Amino acid sequence: MPKTTRRKQSERPMSLGGVDTAAKIMNLVKMDMANEIMDDISDKDENLALAIQDNMFMFNTLVAIDDKSIQVIIRNIDSDLLMTALKGATEDVKNKFLSNMSQRARVRFRDDLEALDPIRTADSESAQKKITGMARKLADSGAIVLSINRREFI
Repeated sequence: MPKTTRRKQSERPMSLGGVDTAAKIMNLVKMDMANEIMDDISDKDENLALAIQDNMFMFNTLVAIDDKSIQVIIRNIDSDLLMTALKGATEDVKNKFLSNMSQRARVRFRDDLEALDPIRTADSESAQKKITGMARKLADSGAIVLSINRREFI
């Protein structure tokens, strides 16, 4: 007769953070390892993999990358897309992008941004996701380096 065992209170499975925590952990590993892990997750649950990827490199994390990488991103995206993304961004993010434009471009861009009618949050977030997606592609190609703040996990 098989013996049944009872789980102790401490052996119960528990949730440890979800998609956001998984994304933060993925940001800590090297890009090639992260891609391999994401491929494995995608094989088992494609929706989970997409949710983690959407949370990995958030638009506001672009503040942490170097100025040359920001300049590469600016050159590779449409200015209207950037304007829509920055309309809903924090001041830190706006300043990071604006400080990496020439003075003339910065003045013109800032004037256009202030003149832009209010936009829906969903439109701004969509533009931000497109830009972070482009940043990931640029990082995968080696054109830029996305730095990660590892202090969150120390």
